[in-house]
Amino acid sequence: MIDNIKRNSFESSIEDNIAVITFKSGVFDLVTDINESNILIDHIRETEGTQEIKALFFINETGIYSEEVYDEFISGIMVPKDKTTGKGTPEFRKKDIRFREINILNKLIKVISEYRKLCFAGICGDIVTPFIGAALSMDIRFVTEDTRFIMAHNKYGLHPSGALPFFLSQYIHHSRALEIQFRSEFSVQEALSLGLVNKAFPHENFQQRCLHEIQHFLSCESSTIGVTKRLTNYTRKALSDYFLYEATLLNL
Repeated sequence: MIDNIKRNSFESSIEDNIAVITFKSGVFDLVTDINESNILIDHIRETEGTQEIKALFFINETGIYSEEVYDEFISGIMVPKDKTTGKGTPEFRKKDIRFREINILNKLIKVISEYRKLCFAGICGDIVTPFIGAALSMDIRFVTEDTRFIMAHNKYGLHPSGALPFFLSQYIHHSRALEIQFRSEFSVQEALSLGLVNKAFPHENFQQRCLHEIQHFLSCESSTIGVTKRLTNYTRKALSDYFLYEATLLNL
């Protein structure tokens, strides 16, 4: 049996045959701490190798992906605009933290993209750029009805991290993907119409509604699920090249 984990930034549990990982406050601590993120990645890989586990489900506590949380993190590591060198590019007084944020999140996204079983996301409340990209790396997405998808990177002149450009351009047309990334936000209704999320539920009993939906998918044979997912994700083989290209552009 897989042991449940309880950390400051996430906790895990098993619901029937589904491994549930709940992200808690301090999510930016998770994606900037190598040891903490490795604990999560090791746990994900353990669920992948356990026959009793049929699917992986990520859900978040409401508010942890909010624009306010993002603003606090980014403002704490960037150089204020009035104190920059004037070159026009974003400057960081804590470059090491910014680089860890990008690299650790990319590593986590790659692990999720290569996960052999079905992987589901349950998004509670507002969600900002890097975590939108991470959610798009999962197979099926459920959201609360009040969720807003916020392109928070634009406020700071940053690039859309979390592999958002990669995944968004796979789901929708190139020009539409670009247009969305230059906006301030988009709604649940638009995300549903574009196929970026599968279903929206009220906040009440959100997790149980998601787990109920997941069981419908798991009625198929594991062999069918595994091969179907691998074939559907064939184009994601280019994700490693994308991350290398991003690193080159940003001098990571």
